[in-house]
Amino acid sequence: MTMPVPPAAPARVLVVAPLVLSLLLGVVTAALGAALPLLRSAYGLPEGSGAELVGLYNLGALAGVAACGLGGRTGAGRSTTGRPVLALLAAFAGGCAGMALAPIWWLLNAFATATGFGFGGLLLYLNAFFGRFPGRRGLLLMNLLHACFGAGATVGPLLVGRFGEVSWLLLVTAGLTAPLAWPARRLGTAGPGTAPTDGTGTDAPAGRRGLPLLSVFAAVAFLYAGVEAGIGALESTHLEAAGRSAGEAAGLTALFWAGLTAGRVVLPPVTYRLAPPRLVLLCLLAATGLLLTTLDGRWAPAGYGLAGFALGTVFPTVLVWATAALPLPPERVSAVLLLTNLIGSAALPPLLGLFAGPARAAVSIPLSIATLTLLCGLVVTTAVVLARRAEPTVAGPNPADRPDQKVRT
Repeated sequence: MTMPVPPAAPARVLVVAPLVLSLLLGVVTAALGAALPLLRSAYGLPEGSGAELVGLYNLGALAGVAACGLGGRTGAGRSTTGRPVLALLAAFAGGCAGMALAPIWWLLNAFATATGFGFGGLLLYLNAFFGRFPGRRGLLLMNLLHACFGAGATVGPLLVGRFGEVSWLLLVTAGLTAPLAWPARRLGTAGPGTAPTDGTGTDAPAGRRGLPLLSVFAAVAFLYAGVEAGIGALESTHLEAAGRSAGEAAGLTALFWAGLTAGRVVLPPVTYRLAPPRLVLLCLLAATGLLLTTLDGRWAPAGYGLAGFALGTVFPTVLVWATAALPLPPERVSAVLLLTNLIGSAALPPLLGLFAGPARAAVSIPLSIATLTLLCGLVVTTAVVLARRAEPTVAGPNPADRPDQKVRT
């Protein structure tokens, strides 16, 4: 089926503006976790506290995804105007400015929640927009979109570490987001999802048979989100407890995001002969071992960077694997995994932060994250078993083998 092309605006602007926006989303998302030691000092918080800031940001993101996924749609599943995107851009930019100027901690947290709401909704629209492009072009653009987010997530902590504070970065981000309102409003005409294409529907019994496997994949997405968001939120706290200064710890967290970005670019073409389940398990096992090496404070920054490299391809590969293994429309599978991923990003970092007291942060943080990574691998093993049992039921032609069908990732 031929997918519709976004109308009216110049194609280059329609592509470049979302990529720049993805970069800015990555900057803010990574900078908040990296700046926690600096924010604790600025607001007079005790050592090891403050992880709720990242949790509330991710909780806002979850609310943004849910709101955009359920509202502002026509019967065809598309927004009729760009107003939802403009509102989300305002929430993101306004929230960034509010965080930069907040005089007290609770107000900072309130603005972080609003910023997260804008982030979550924009993330959904960005992925839906690039998902409308068919074939190889769509795959390249989707990879470029996530690479831009990873690049922003790398730059954010570097800038926080270099200048020793985050307020100016949030203000600059708010200022750079505002000019994107004109071209980015076109994202709203795509809506948070497209109508199912021909051939994606399944019968109800097959869909019910796929629910146990879908639940396991959702658990994988939930736990993996805790690993990635937990490192982003607590790595700087761990490095500070291991003897680094607050500014140095914030800057060194960029190694993890750089590794995550590099893994998404390098691992898929290098490991294309590996089946998705084996690739995911090997990456999680490698990441677990590398996270354990961060118990040595001297090795910790490099250990986190290499763990990020190993983890980079995990979630995208799980999405591809789940879409192929489940007798459900790909749109539904992606929506469930994205929502559970965001729930994990909101819920798990604060729980991990409970173990990050000043007397034990240097040991408890890497151990708790490594344990969560290993648990994620065990749930992936369960998914492998269930997927093998379901193979006779869901076996069918691979959509990627059909030139007239869009490749789904």
